[in-house]
Amino acid sequence: MLKKDQFSVYNLGKTPDKWEPFVVEGMEIGQVSWLRQTQDDNGVLAAGLWKHRREEHPNGMPYGVDGNETFYVLQGEAEIETNTGETMLLEEGNSYSFTDGFTGLWRTKKDFIKFFVVS
Repeated sequence: MLKKDQFSVYNLGKTPDKWEPFVVEGMEIGQVSWLRQTQDDNGVLAAGLWKHRREEHPNGMPYGVDGNETFYVLQGEAEIETNTGETMLLEEGNSYSFTDGFTGLWRTKKDFIKFFVVS
């Protein structure tokens, strides 16, 4: 991170060296490489790369959005089944945006990497 008087610049390459477990409510659901995690009077901002291998949760895993999440699929394919039974295919090269409170069941079809921003 570069810091100058009143601003900061964060950097994350497309093939980061450092990945760490991404754990939600005690369950590891992939790995993350953080670009930025900030919480202040303006709210929360988190951004980075997230990856998940197909074999990690072959029957799917819970997917919930706290805040608003927008992401771009860099690699792979996944499917989200909503609570009403509808399914949405998430494909490489496309962007998606989910609003606060969205929940569903995530199934990774092909090893998956996304660049995400949660605000």
